[in-house]
Amino acid sequence: MLDRLLAKAGAEVDGRGAASRFAAAIAEGKLPPQVIPGLFPKEPRFGGPEEAMRLYGNLFGVWDRLASGEDPAALDRVAPAPEEEEALPAGPPPVELPPRGSVEGREVPHEVVEGTWMLLADLVPRERTRRHDRYGNVQSELSEWARLADGLSGVGQETLELLCFELAEMFDHAFGDRFGAVRYRALEAAAGDDADRLQPYAADYVAETLDEAEDEVEEGLTDEERRQVEAYARRAIVAMTGAVR
Repeated sequence: MLDRLLAKAGAEVDGRGAASRFAAAIAEGKLPPQVIPGLFPKEPRFGGPEEAMRLYGNLFGVWDRLASGEDPAALDRVAPAPEEEEALPAGPPPVELPPRGSVEGREVPHEVVEGTWMLLADLVPRERTRRHDRYGNVQSELSEWARLADGLSGVGQETLELLCFELAEMFDHAFGDRFGAVRYRALEAAAGDDADRLQPYAADYVAETLDEAEDEVEEGLTDEERRQVEAYARRAIVAMTGAVR
């Protein structure tokens, strides 16, 4: 239950990972508000207030059990209460994605941009890891280019790598086998100013995502670094468009 709630809200850990962080934090004398926000790389997403209450109620329940001295390994062996087995409350319907590879032309449409990030946000950690590994293999030069981008802090680096992964997933879903490998030389030569003309919806997604990153209180992007990350991401958009056959 907790795994599903965390994955749906966009957490970077599953239930076991959260419990591990909680146990370490309790040993350091920390309180839940100092730890729980760090489970989410971005603002958590919920289908409604009931879903948010259920997630935080479960998280605080895990914290209380660990604080009382329970072994983290024992949490997996405790049967959930009957109410925890209920289906997740239904949120707003997601944007309907067209079939993979069905988009004509070279522009990623709005429904693919929106539908893809919603799909990624709903994936369980294991499936998201599988997709990320596939991306690293199929788009190795793009992945490496993002990882080695100059002038970025650790947070900026992670933000750019995440954006490139998500953008590649959008292009892959839109164009399927027509989306070829993005080459390092194309990334270096790309003019980011062309991103709005070539891919208006993808460019808007980058800007909106970075606006959210700027709002993070802790370890957020500075104005200068935000501009740097956006410039890199826009170049990636242009190079990805060039890789569509």
